[in-house]
Amino acid sequence: MKKPELLLPAGSRASLEAAIEGGADAVYLGAGQFNARMRAENFNGDELAAALCLARAYGVRTYVTLNTRLFDAELSDALRLAASLYEAGADALIVADMGIASLIRKHLPDLEIHASTQLSGHSLDDARALQAAGFTRMVCHREISRDSLFELCKSSPIEIEMFIHGAYCVSFSGQCLMSAVMGGRSGNRGECAQPCRQPYTKSGEKGYPISLKDMCLASRVTDIIASGAASLKIEGRQKPPEYVYGTAKIYRRLLDEGRNATAEEIEALARIFSRDGFTDGYFTENMKNMRGVRTYDDFLKMDKSKFGGLTRKAPLDITLTAVAGKPATFEAVAPEKRAVAVGETVAEAGEVAPLSEEGARKNSSRLGNTPFEMRDFRFITDGRAALTLSAINALRRSAVDELLSMEERKADLPDVTPPKGKKPKAEKITFTAEFLSEGQITPLAERFFDRIYLPFGAHSDKYDVSLPPYLPDLRSEEVWQAVKGRRVLAHGTGQLKKAREVCSEVGASFRMNIFNSSAARYYSSLGADFLTLAPEAKRAQMRDISSPSPCAAIVYGRLPLMLTLRCAISDGKCKKSAKEEICPSAITDRHGVRFPLYGMPDCTNVVFNSVPTYMADKQDELKKTGCTVYHFIFTDETPEECDSIIRAYMNGESPEDPSKIRRMQ
Repeated sequence: MKKPELLLPAGSRASLEAAIEGGADAVYLGAGQFNARMRAENFNGDELAAALCLARAYGVRTYVTLNTRLFDAELSDALRLAASLYEAGADALIVADMGIASLIRKHLPDLEIHASTQLSGHSLDDARALQAAGFTRMVCHREISRDSLFELCKSSPIEIEMFIHGAYCVSFSGQCLMSAVMGGRSGNRGECAQPCRQPYTKSGEKGYPISLKDMCLASRVTDIIASGAASLKIEGRQKPPEYVYGTAKIYRRLLDEGRNATAEEIEALARIFSRDGFTDGYFTENMKNMRGVRTYDDFLKMDKSKFGGLTRKAPLDITLTAVAGKPATFEAVAPEKRAVAVGETVAEAGEVAPLSEEGARKNSSRLGNTPFEMRDFRFITDGRAALTLSAINALRRSAVDELLSMEERKADLPDVTPPKGKKPKAEKITFTAEFLSEGQITPLAERFFDRIYLPFGAHSDKYDVSLPPYLPDLRSEEVWQAVKGRRVLAHGTGQLKKAREVCSEVGASFRMNIFNSSAARYYSSLGADFLTLAPEAKRAQMRDISSPSPCAAIVYGRLPLMLTLRCAISDGKCKKSAKEEICPSAITDRHGVRFPLYGMPDCTNVVFNSVPTYMADKQDELKKTGCTVYHFIFTDETPEECDSIIRAYMNGESPEDPSKIRRMQ
């Protein structure tokens, strides 16, 4: 059984060295722009080239993160950055935006791309769609269970990378708007402020209902190896080198020995960093007691030892050939590369003694401050060769320089300025809406809306269906059978492609995170009947997005800020009956702001914004976006309130209390 790759974070040069010292097979690092950890140290210019060179010397693969969502005005710079990373020798890019992925595939076809976990891939449908889009690997969601992992790896056409250690995002990656809406720092744009780690009051109890302990799957290593996962990822680009080295060293040992961690090894991992201990709740599907925050006691128990720097050397097998009358050769074989230096013709020994094996070995091994050390040495000679020590030194330096260099890559980019396209014109605006329950839908709503969606599991054949945002392979067949021939709202790449095959009409929801024209063209090519643009996009940015399919904007409603698999309402102790399809709750922050929290029919949770988006009196501004589909989201509104909102949009009414709404910017 093939041993999976151990993938470590490298948020700085010191962390890169720590990863190499700890035994990483690969590292992931940021290039200073367009990455999901913009507050990490990251690498720029010459620093990045040096980092890639160092990793290459040790046979460590490098994956550079280009994993934020991009606006049209940023695509050219992002593609130029991708080209420079290709030329510098990056082994792959980790990409989160389907727009830039499409451009990379078109203009840099030899550059490998991995689908970031921010793309929310979690199913076989996603893996198949991503393969068709040019990805060679999918970084699956942190929430994956053991059984789902086996099912996914068994049939996936591309490699599966999974997280095995580090911080959990409580929301599915790519599905969190909380930091962006609450404080203007977008998790989709690399600026997450981690509002999930703050205290909230729920059901009268103050605590940390949406802060999770860190993941630790060290006790599940044998299962993970057996699953066929290609790469095991440790989270932590903002962590210090001590964290990187400590976690790498333990997981390296577990993988090499093919075993699970002992209690002592897990305790050692906790001393490196933990949030009130660890959890493997998603993997084991036992989601009780997953809540946790970093405590003072965690700090007191922390291992305070410092990383001592990179001491490990990459092994080098050397063959020196010195035969009188022929050119001298110096062959050096490193973990991932072979270099041969050829010198001048070797003179025949006369008055001077021929080169001895001892002298040849001694000078061939003088590798000094290079990343290498000689492991094996062969000396091929006829016993008559007079090769000077300076000639050996020159050959050695030439071979090492070649090992540290890389094969020249050249990216020839055309002008990639996004074309100024237009959205298709429509004679009238199409109105669509999502309701949480059928009881909210009034006769007025039925007349006003062209499409009405209810959550899958709401048991209504009368209305259209919003598919479950999280649809693992283990339950996908029942869902597709249930929605066959119906109109649906899809929430992911694979879901959209599959729904196009079995459903009569497919809308792409805001969960696709469509920030630019290139992404819009991609999703349109999959057959989307309309595309909901990212709610983080401003009106002017929406206007710039051109698409063959009609574009939609969320013009009313509480934005879904988080999608969570673990139930924050029950803390994993759910006793939901068949009649309790939607479980209402709320969390209130320390400023007294209340955020509705709903348990959905599939037991996922959605945290909604504290106030609704409201644009009834700004419809002239909405028209300037070019969007021809206006989408409404109804959550806790009564039927009477729903009717009142519909009339407000019919009549262009101003809000009753401007302090209790959110505007599209």
